[in-house]
Amino acid sequence: MVTPTATSLPRPDDIAVQHSQQLLGVLHKQLDAGAMSFAQYMQTVLYEPGLGYYMAGAQKFGSRGDFITAPEVSDLFGQCIAAQCREVLDLIGGSILELGAGSGRLALSVLSSLSDAPPEQYCILEPSAELALRQKQLLQQHLPETLFARVTWLDALPENFVGVCLANEVMDALPVELFTRQGDQIHQVCIDLSNGGQSKNLNDDLTGDICSNAFKYVTQAAPESLQNLVAAIEAELGTPFESGYQSEVCTLLAPWVSSLGKAIKKGVLLLSDYGYPRQEYYLPERRSGTLACYYQHHFHDNVFYYPGLQDITAHVDFTRVVEAGSAAGFALLGYTSQTGFLLNTGISTLAAKNIAACKTELEQLSLAKEIKTLTLPGEMGERFQFMALGKNLTSALHGFAAQDLSHRL
Repeated sequence: MVTPTATSLPRPDDIAVQHSQQLLGVLHKQLDAGAMSFAQYMQTVLYEPGLGYYMAGAQKFGSRGDFITAPEVSDLFGQCIAAQCREVLDLIGGSILELGAGSGRLALSVLSSLSDAPPEQYCILEPSAELALRQKQLLQQHLPETLFARVTWLDALPENFVGVCLANEVMDALPVELFTRQGDQIHQVCIDLSNGGQSKNLNDDLTGDICSNAFKYVTQAAPESLQNLVAAIEAELGTPFESGYQSEVCTLLAPWVSSLGKAIKKGVLLLSDYGYPRQEYYLPERRSGTLACYYQHHFHDNVFYYPGLQDITAHVDFTRVVEAGSAAGFALLGYTSQTGFLLNTGISTLAAKNIAACKTELEQLSLAKEIKTLTLPGEMGERFQFMALGKNLTSALHGFAAQDLSHRL
């Protein structure tokens, strides 16, 4: 079992600390009944109404937030997404549905690129009221009124949706279960109070540079459902994990894909996220799993650091996505790296036009840096993957015309 390290991280301001104290109170109440699964802990710290990381008002994206996503790096990313959307919409018509639209930058880039032939609607399903407000402000400020009128925010998945559904860096934020093999047994890694279950003074929890003293990892016998999932993974790998191996599995992925299968009548589910095919996800050398935290652009592994103020993510098992998609009535249309997808959808041509339009050498250098960040293997190019799943649509897509890596799944 891997213990979080005490890294040197920036200390939040007093208002942020008070916010984290409130969430700590929620966690303490939940833990009064005993240890909770890691998935429950992750659900609370990320999505507790009004307090969870994605549900509260702190800046998350961009240079002033905790991390930068591809849409914030460059509009070229959204322009390439728009090219793929245009191909699908030209075939079947319909709308675009974006799940978890973040800062709204992707929606802005896509809609601006499709302004000559916009979708019927651009729907956004955003669980965070605070993020939805920021998205509305950004889009209303930068889009023509007629184009902004096509944007609508949903409270639930639509019915009989036709078009393209976008999910950029959504799956990595789904809560995961942690497991570890100890000898011939699979154990579930859970969270408990570090003082044996007694409530603590919340101010004590938040003293010093980190607040990892409030909680601890504990293990218990894995429930049958988790044991079966891990057994299936080991069977596919052809060998059991070594004793001490720890990783994660997303039990919510299949229900999430299933819900999208029920919502989409005809169209394409376009997914982009960081992850691996299963054979690469559970390599022996990846014996500590992929769980990671982001706080003010610091990458670390302390999941107990100021709950509610940092992002917690895990890589995506894209093989599990395909399996869930098949069960939900989707067909795999393609799987490739971000570099492959962007090249297939014309980033080279788009970049040449944008560079030609630059007025200064500094602008050209800035654009060149953006392109490198999106495409180089050491940056986002190979770490992020694209997958397309089709529902009642089996047409080949340009985004996966070359460098299709589906054979690795």
